[in-house]
Amino acid sequence: MKIRSTGLGKTLLTAQIGTIEPTKVVPASLEAGDNEPTRLLLSMEVVEPVHWTVRAFMEPGDMRRAIKLLLRPRTLFCVLRFLMKR
Repeated sequence: MKIRSTGLGKTLLTAQIGTIEPTKVVPASLEAGDNEPTRLLLSMEVVEPVHWTVRAFMEPGDMRRAIKLLLRPRTLFCVLRFLMKR
């Protein structure tokens, strides 16, 4: 996976998806919280040009939006075509 960030200028990062798992970790402190809602934690490892671990905490609203975007006919067609070429 290639990642670009406006905060990093023209730097192109290479990353790999690590895990997607449910968690009750507090995003601000990365410590377990008893009163926290369950979120999906997406972990990615940036491997070039630096080594970073990037964590994205996805709320239910984030997942609904992602699913809506993936199910748009244009996006779905593009994803299917992409998968067939590989």
